[in-house]
Amino acid sequence: MPLPGWFELFALLLAALGLGLSLVCFSHIRQLKERLTDARNETYLLVKALRNETHAMGSGSIGVGQRLVEVEKRLNSTMERQMEFEQRDPGSLPYAYAVRLVEMGATAEDLIENCGLARVEAELITLVHTELKAQKERPIREEHYSMN
Repeated sequence: MPLPGWFELFALLLAALGLGLSLVCFSHIRQLKERLTDARNETYLLVKALRNETHAMGSGSIGVGQRLVEVEKRLNSTMERQMEFEQRDPGSLPYAYAVRLVEMGATAEDLIENCGLARVEAELITLVHTELKAQKERPIREEHYSMN
């Protein structure tokens, strides 16, 4: 049997080198597939967690909305009862008149002179009206900023 020549040895060496490279490539491909599978599983878990959080937030928002509607109904009912009370009680007319005057810009001194109220009563009505006016202005500013 004749000894192999340089060409045959070179071809055998290239074949062995090709086989070694293909084994290394297949090993890297398998590792990349495992990493891809892990990344897919992690992404799936994150999406699932986000869905749960979104669902919880939506449910919470609905609950808050329902509570807000209930509070609004109670507020409207209270306001209606207050109006009925003011219309029934003739003694409350100076107070209703005083509130109207404050809404038009009257001071506590004006209320004392025109409605015959005590200083404490006049200052209390003025203070309450100022606070209510400030509360009414706050949501308008918030809505204004949220629209931009």
